[in-house]
Amino acid sequence: MKDLSYYRQEIDGLDRDIVRMILRRADLAHEIGRVKRDRNETVYRPDREKEVYQNVQAIAESYYQENPDSTRFPAEALQSIYRELMSGTIYIEGGPIVAYMGPEGSFSHMATVQRFGSSVRSLPLPTITDVFRTLEAGGEATFGMVPVDNTTGGSVMTTLDAFLESGLKIYAEHFSRIQQHLLYHDEIALDDIRRIYSIRIGQEQCRDWLAAHLNLRDVEFVETNSTAAAARLAAERKDGAAIGSNLAAELYNLRIIARSIQDSTNNITRFWVIGNEQCKPTGDDKTSVIVGVHDRPGSLFSILDPFHMAGINLTKIESRITRRNYGEYNFYIDFQGHFEDPHIADILRKLEERSSFLKILGSYPAAKVL
Repeated sequence: MKDLSYYRQEIDGLDRDIVRMILRRADLAHEIGRVKRDRNETVYRPDREKEVYQNVQAIAESYYQENPDSTRFPAEALQSIYRELMSGTIYIEGGPIVAYMGPEGSFSHMATVQRFGSSVRSLPLPTITDVFRTLEAGGEATFGMVPVDNTTGGSVMTTLDAFLESGLKIYAEHFSRIQQHLLYHDEIALDDIRRIYSIRIGQEQCRDWLAAHLNLRDVEFVETNSTAAAARLAAERKDGAAIGSNLAAELYNLRIIARSIQDSTNNITRFWVIGNEQCKPTGDDKTSVIVGVHDRPGSLFSILDPFHMAGINLTKIESRITRRNYGEYNFYIDFQGHFEDPHIADILRKLEERSSFLKILGSYPAAKVL
C-alpha cells in the first residue's frame, strides 16, 4: 500500500497541470474576447454557458463509465468550479457589468454571484425599477438580475409590470435556494433579542420559526427594503438582530446565531437576467410572453388552445388586471420552446391574431434547480 506522501505528490503534480491548463484556457478566452469585440458580439452568452456545463458533465459521466470504482464528484460542485472558471475568463474578456437591487448582500446580489461567479463586475441599485431604467439608458450596465417569483411569496409584480413599458428582453433565468438566517453582531441568547430588522417577506417566510423560538410580545420588528439593508442596520446600530443571508453576514461582519430559520425547506426564488440581447436556441429553452385577453366568452380558451394543440407545456400562467379597463386582463405566460422554433413561431402568430395585445419578453435556456 502506498503511503500518504505518494498520494500528496500525485495531487501536487495534478495541481500543476490543472493550473497550467486553466491559464492556457484564459489565454484562449482572451483571444475569443478580442474576436467578439471585433464582431461587436456580447461576451456573456447563456447558450454557450449551458453547452459548457453539459459538456463537462458528459466528460465526467464518460470518466465514471471508464472507471466504475472511481469516487463520484458532486455534479453541483463541478458546475461551481466551471462557473468560477468562466467568471474569471469573462472578466478577462472585458465582461459585462450586472445591475441588481442592492445593497451588497441582498439575495439579488447573491443570485448575481451564483450566476456570474465571484469575478463578476456588479452594480447595486436601490430598486428593481432602477435596474430597468439603468439598462434602458445604456452605458453603465449590460445586464440586470431581477427576481421573478418565489415558491412562498409568489410573483414579483414589480418585475412583471416593468416589462409592459420596457423594451428589455429576458436573456437567461436562474434559480436560487433561499436560506434565511438570524444574524447578530455578537453572541446573544434568543430570549434576549428585542428588535429584528427584516424585509417584510423575510419575516413572513420565517413566521413559524420566530413564533416557536422567540417571545414575540417583547420583539419589535423594523421593516427594511432588503435583507442586506436589514443586516447593515443590525451591524451599524448594534441594537437588534437581522434576518438575512450568509453573504450578508460575511459582508457586514455579523454572526449567524440561528441557521436556516425559513419555514419552508423548498424556498426558491427564480431570477431573470435581462438586457438588450436575444439568446440563441439551445434545444432546451423557455419563452415568456404577455398576452392581452379580450373581455368576452371564450377569449382565454382561444389563447390557450394553440399550446394544447401543439403539445406545448406551460410552465407559468398568471393574470394581471390591466390599467385600461376593469375586466380586461393581461396574462403572463412561460412555456417550453424558443420563439425561433417553427412550431413556436406558429403559436405566436395565432396568439397575435386572437389577443388584444402580445409582447414577447424573450426566449432563454431553461435552468434547473440545483
